[in-house]
Amino acid sequence: MESNEVEIEDAPPGYKSYVWQYFGFLIKKDKDGNRVTDKTKTVCKLCHAVIPYTTSNTSNMNHHLQRHHKNVKTAPEKTSLPKGQLTMKQALTPTLPPSSPRAKQITRLIGEFIADYMAPFNMVENRKFIQMFNVLEPKFKMPCRGHFSEKVIPEIYNETKQSVKEYLKNADCVALTTDSWTSRATQSYITITAEVINEKWERKSFVLQTRELSESHTGGNIAHVLRNALSEWELTRPQTTTACVTDNASNMDIAVRESGLHPHIKCLAHVVNLASKRGLAVSRVARLLGRVRRITTFFHKSTTATAVLTNKQTQLELPRHKLITDVQTRWNSTYDMLARYLEQQAAVSAALSCPGIRRNAREIDTLDNTDISDVEDMVKLLKSLKTATTVVCDEKEPTVSLIMPLKFMIEQSMSPDENDTQTIANMKSAILLDISDRYSGDCNDMLQECTALDPRFRSLSHLNDEQRESVYARIREKPSALHEQRNQTSDIDERTTRASASTSGAAAEQARVMVEAAQGAEQSQE
Repeated sequence: MESNEVEIEDAPPGYKSYVWQYFGFLIKKDKDGNRVTDKTKTVCKLCHAVIPYTTSNTSNMNHHLQRHHKNVKTAPEKTSLPKGQLTMKQALTPTLPPSSPRAKQITRLIGEFIADYMAPFNMVENRKFIQMFNVLEPKFKMPCRGHFSEKVIPEIYNETKQSVKEYLKNADCVALTTDSWTSRATQSYITITAEVINEKWERKSFVLQTRELSESHTGGNIAHVLRNALSEWELTRPQTTTACVTDNASNMDIAVRESGLHPHIKCLAHVVNLASKRGLAVSRVARLLGRVRRITTFFHKSTTATAVLTNKQTQLELPRHKLITDVQTRWNSTYDMLARYLEQQAAVSAALSCPGIRRNAREIDTLDNTDISDVEDMVKLLKSLKTATTVVCDEKEPTVSLIMPLKFMIEQSMSPDENDTQTIANMKSAILLDISDRYSGDCNDMLQECTALDPRFRSLSHLNDEQRESVYARIREKPSALHEQRNQTSDIDERTTRASASTSGAAAEQARVMVEAAQGAEQSQE
């Protein structure tokens, strides 16, 4: 067919295939001479070749272009895939695109792993770590450490922070715990945690923040950190009761008071630690500890002496335990040192009596029978303190209801006894004097009420009848007072809403002032 005899009609706009850029339908004349479009034949606009066509089948036209017009750029037809399904090209691609859902999911999980285990960012550059992912998902390309430190972890932090803020916002009472500490690099930090009980009576704990505190650890500087934390985590709402638990340091006492947190509860483990150290500071006790400490240190530093001690333990059929040297800032390590020394006393004496060892231990002053008797009494006395510390530290979810029963137990064990030696009497007196003044005043009342609400201690056996009835009476009064307070708050909020809805401009401001005045009057009546 000659080119000048061919007439072509473009395909309708609804035909989306790329071939229609180069093809159209053939126009011919019927027997009456009228021009008619033949939808069964298409014409190539490049060479005017006529190609048979069936509805929705462009294969013949596509083959013609590939065979006779190789310079023409062809493109595959676009098809819609189900969500998450990859095209053939994507499936055969050597690496997952970073924007693909699977690559994002893997990267997110690696970030969560780093956050959960506080792993270093350079872990993602570790050869074995990358090799492991090459086996698990060969198409995944590990992002650089900067991607995790600058994008992934900050995103996880912001999401988690917002979730925790929403959780705290719905809590009526929040308990904060704060303490300062020093890293191995001698950098000082202060950490703040929060605990709440949700509507299902489940206890939730959150580490809110750890901030560097390079300034002097004065009460004012710590109070500044606490106030910033309260503002940042939106814990300054009037309806939220915020308690705070700290150690017994005076700067913490000042910081909590200046921050407006109430009640302020002192850590029982720290209370026991201070009382124990006061008892261990008695002159006779301190001298005994010094002598025991020199013996344990000698065996730690001498491999020969340690070998002899091990041999003596075997001969005497004693446990092959190493001697313990205490850390003077942790009183329970002193208890462990004394208990272990008593256990290995026979082996220690036998080892020190060996000629080769004795020449190198001339400054070691072994304990005589009187000293051993005093050490045994000291261990027996410190047993109750050790028990209290173990209960608090081993408890998965310790509560303040433990404080008063444990304090009473310690006070009972420290009561004077006519059979006590002078050394033990002095220790008891020092410990009792230190611990008796803890948790006094309003704090004592609150802790007694918490103890009464704990099913384990609700009988309040550590109190006399009058004290016990006083605690029960306060507990009975509080629900009705709390209910009345909430009703008044609800009435005031309702009046505020009605006043705001019925006034505008200056009238609204006047109504607000009137409601606040009514609220102040009701509070003063209470």
